[in-house]
Amino acid sequence: MDVTALARRLGWTVFEAQVERQRLEDPSFVAVKGREVIAVWLRSSMPRAQRVPMTDRFPGVPGFVWSPPDMASARVVLTVGASPDEGGGPDAA
Repeated sequence: MDVTALARRLGWTVFEAQVERQRLEDPSFVAVKGREVIAVWLRSSMPRAQRVPMTDRFPGVPGFVWSPPDMASARVVLTVGASPDEGGGPDAA
């Protein structure tokens, strides 16, 4: 799942975490498009309940946890955007 490439194609500026310095609680990337900002945690499989990151760490910034089955949801968010009251959790669209 190359979500960062999709985000860039759709006009987002993507700031990726440095893998060697990334902490588990930090987002995989932050994307900015106009005035909209989202934080995204990428997972290779569905996150276990005890390991879901705190996607509400950044007030006013919607957070999403996406794994390969979530590609359709990721595409929707990256295409139409996300409002600040959306986001959070592994099932966020």
